[in-house]
Amino acid sequence: MSDEDRIFLETTRRFAPPGLAREDVRIALALAQVAPGKPVADLGCGYGRHLRALVEQGYARPLGIDRSALLLAEARAQAPGARLVEADLRALPLHEGELSAAFCFYSSMFLGSHEDALEALRECARVLRRGGALVLTTDNPLRLSARSRFEQDVPGLGRVIEESAFDGTVDRVTKTVITAKGERLSGTFVIRYYPPPDLAALARAAGLEFRRLEPDAPLTEATPQLVALLEKPLE
Repeated sequence: MSDEDRIFLETTRRFAPPGLAREDVRIALALAQVAPGKPVADLGCGYGRHLRALVEQGYARPLGIDRSALLLAEARAQAPGARLVEADLRALPLHEGELSAAFCFYSSMFLGSHEDALEALRECARVLRRGGALVLTTDNPLRLSARSRFEQDVPGLGRVIEESAFDGTVDRVTKTVITAKGERLSGTFVIRYYPPPDLAALARAAGLEFRRLEPDAPLTEATPQLVALLEKPLE
């Protein structure tokens, strides 16, 4: 169990209310146009908040994949109907064409190098059916430049300090939690972000087609998170 996993779990479930995950899933399903009962997966499912929302939307047995045993243990409690698999997104333990749709929330697929991102997208393309959708949500890169430090006392957790250094492509976020008992946890998260033209090029290299981006308007610092629809070509 790494400090990074513990920090992610404890901070995210306090700062990201269930309603946010429900809205993420509502938007993703509207783009993917996949019917309940079809095989769908949350890639980088974390502790299961989006899996729970999928179950609530009528997708009774969604698949959740994550490389963290700690987060998957929490996901079992969050979404008891989901199928959970501990695996790397660059080597999915799935058959070719097994999924009708896949979702990846908050850049979970882009936590490494550019080569890692390409490999993960290629794996997703392999396991999607022809015409299947991949919906990616990610922060707007233009907003990241304006953020550098965040510090807050969080009830039930302790002092949370977040320092971010964004170079225009990669955001290096160091999070520190100092608990009420004096325990200090610290971890650095490296997250890669792609402007829409670069994401479209990455998708093509992986065998996917860039179909749509929400919101469909020029990016500004005020633009909220981005949601991209990628599809596996029919032929």
